[in-house]
Amino acid sequence: MKIMKKRLSVLLIIVFAIMMLAPAAAFANDAPPPGATGGTLTVEYRFTEGETPDVPATITRFGFTYHIVSQSDPVLESTLPNVRTYQYRIEGALTDDQLKDIEGLGDVTLTPVKVIREVELDIPDVVQMLTNDVDDIENPKQFMVRKGNVDGPDTTELRWFELTGVTFDIISYEDGLPYLYEATAIYRGIETESVHGYWMADMLVEAKVDEGLDVYVIIAEYETDEMPPPVDLFVGIDMTPTGEEGLDQEELILVSEQTGNPFVDIINGNVPLGNVGFTGAWSALSMFLSLTAVVIAAIYGIGFLVRRKRAKMLEDLGDYDDDRATLIKKRGNLLRLIAIIVGVMTLVIWLYMDDLSLALVWINAFTPMVGVLFAITVVMCVITNGRSKKLLSDQEEELLKESTVA
Repeated sequence: MKIMKKRLSVLLIIVFAIMMLAPAAAFANDAPPPGATGGTLTVEYRFTEGETPDVPATITRFGFTYHIVSQSDPVLESTLPNVRTYQYRIEGALTDDQLKDIEGLGDVTLTPVKVIREVELDIPDVVQMLTNDVDDIENPKQFMVRKGNVDGPDTTELRWFELTGVTFDIISYEDGLPYLYEATAIYRGIETESVHGYWMADMLVEAKVDEGLDVYVIIAEYETDEMPPPVDLFVGIDMTPTGEEGLDQEELILVSEQTGNPFVDIINGNVPLGNVGFTGAWSALSMFLSLTAVVIAAIYGIGFLVRRKRAKMLEDLGDYDDDRATLIKKRGNLLRLIAIIVGVMTLVIWLYMDDLSLALVWINAFTPMVGVLFAITVVMCVITNGRSKKLLSDQEEELLKESTVA
């Protein structure tokens, strides 16, 4: 009786010890929770009684380096299921070398998993209208776009898109006024697509029976920081300037209220600022700069003729002949000619670059060029005016000296 009680006590102790060890022998039978990065890995290490287990600090799996973070106490393999499946999530695409590395791990099955990704789109829609009123543009509007499907090929469906911008081009005139417009409306919305999001790796482990030997298992947990980032489930439109930026909604409303008469539109405040990357309108500032440059060149040309006549008169009266004065006059004549040419070019360049049939803004992509030509015209006029005044002042002073001596 005492022997039976002793054996029963030993059996209870063994059972109790196994129960205490069991929680440390957890293994992955279920898929990772949604949003898991797939940076963890569970590995079994088997050894028989009397052997020293070798649990490396780092291992390479699926082409990534993993570092150990924890390990369980040894557990009798007989206490574990005979067939165990460990499942891992591997983000992103895998190279051929990574696939070969997986193939050499043993009984591993890779399953690609699709995910639904949203893609932001801008769809242009061209319509002809009798007015250039933004309120007459349909908003929102339906378009047939792609619909992602993880269980099969992508399909199509109707989705609503919102109006984000409109540009108007005048097609024809009647009695000198715009009669027909072509409106290019830009609608923004979302389509969906199915893409390869990640892999599920299922590793099958079967228990090995060693006759007469107790086999133990250590379950080690590893992590890696080399896992590719998850697939971006939203692809937005790149809003980085590309050299040409359009008008915002408030500016488009101003454009829609323009009458076609630039001076009336400026007085009514219907001319938006625009920007130096925009080519879809002509520039009011370029117009004023180029017209001012031509006026300056014309006035300067007339003044140049008057000064030449006056200088000729002074020379005739004073019999004035000086080599230095002649050189200064020749250089001044060249500068005056350049100033007049640049002033006229300012107007020509503006008329060539700007399309006056488009909407009106203050600044567009060609305004800086017109501004540079205008600045050159002004600078040349200032320089040549200074030279002319100095030369005439010297001549008058010389004549005054001669008259005093006489």
